[in-house]
Amino acid sequence: MNDIITSLQNPQVKNWRALNKGRSQRVSQGLFLAEGEHMAQEAVKEKKARALLIDAAAREKYDALAQAAQGVSIYYLASHVMEAICDAKTPQGVAAVCGYPSDQVISNPGDLLVALDGVQDPGNVGTIIRTMDAAGFHSLIMDEKTADPYSPKALRASMGGVFRIPCYRTADLPGALSSLSKEGYQIIAGDLHGAPFFQRPKAGKKACIIIGNEGAGVSPAVMAMATMRLKLPMVGGAESLNAAVAGAIMMYDLLRERMD
Repeated sequence: MNDIITSLQNPQVKNWRALNKGRSQRVSQGLFLAEGEHMAQEAVKEKKARALLIDAAAREKYDALAQAAQGVSIYYLASHVMEAICDAKTPQGVAAVCGYPSDQVISNPGDLLVALDGVQDPGNVGTIIRTMDAAGFHSLIMDEKTADPYSPKALRASMGGVFRIPCYRTADLPGALSSLSKEGYQIIAGDLHGAPFFQRPKAGKKACIIIGNEGAGVSPAVMAMATMRLKLPMVGGAESLNAAVAGAIMMYDLLRERMD
């Protein structure tokens, strides 16, 4: 029977607790914490889990998950330790410790991409990743101002999509988009002064949708890289759409274009 970790002063516990304190901690440790039953199951299924943390009081509930996690270290924690580690107010008694992807050179990103330009709400970032996963998009590119996809709120909103969508962070988003354009990608940006979105020409096989900051929209330097500047219709009283909603509409219309 595995020993139960009961002390908050345990060195591993201290490291796990730090993972939800900011991106710098996640980057320095090379780890992030995927909390809750669904996220832990997804981490195990996609072979992204390095360790499982299980509330000792929920040992029986998660026995099947522990059995499925072959080659993954299993730690049983006292309930007060589990609560201290988790970001959620009411933890579900399980979390997966996963490897934090190192910033990589963008190579072979696939045909359908999304670029995030200063999207600061982690809930929006996670929702965008969840939509990408559902709509068959391949990779996410983001600038330094965009919220961390591996933060607790973004992870919850992604519903496991973060384990299937590679996320690349770049200090030069305009440069990355310029390179993609040279490789034949249509770079599509939402623009309040752009052409009507639903009257656009077909995007072609390779496309990258830019989603801008919630308040300021797409920055001028990034907008300059767009090969299509398009406006979603606003026939009601609202002046704009939520960033994740606008992104979802554009993603699914590109999917419809391919299905047709």
